[in-house]
Amino acid sequence: MADDAQAGADESEVEGEVEITIDTEVIDVDEDGVPDIITETTTIVADLDGDGVPDVIEQTTVTGYDLDGDGVPDAIEKTTVTGYDLDGDGTIDVIESTTIEAADVDGDGTISEDEVSAESMIAVREDMLDEGDESEADDSNDAGDSPA
Repeated sequence: MADDAQAGADESEVEGEVEITIDTEVIDVDEDGVPDIITETTTIVADLDGDGVPDVIEQTTVTGYDLDGDGVPDAIEKTTVTGYDLDGDGTIDVIESTTIEAADVDGDGTISEDEVSAESMIAVREDMLDEGDESEADDSNDAGDSPA
């Protein structure tokens, strides 16, 4: 029993580490002094269990495009990609990706709900799937191949 209590105490003292990096790139394509493209990339690397191996890596890139030169973005794209090492072996097991795109298509100066689109995807390493999950994943890939 004393060993169990000691093991629990050791686990509660484990400290993780999070590193955040933000890079910004500003491009003035037509050299008029007004930025035409601004890209901000945020990268987060998290070692949640304190073993020195990243458990989660996330990168979000947001790009704004000023197409008419008024200093206000006319189109915005945001992409977030997250990799998870679920079993602690140092290899990414699951990748999640989400892209959101918005554009002032009608030129009214605002981006309305119908001018926004989103797409997401999740990929899981095959050896992480249970046998039942694998056949379900195969079935979902066949969508549209044959009539219902």
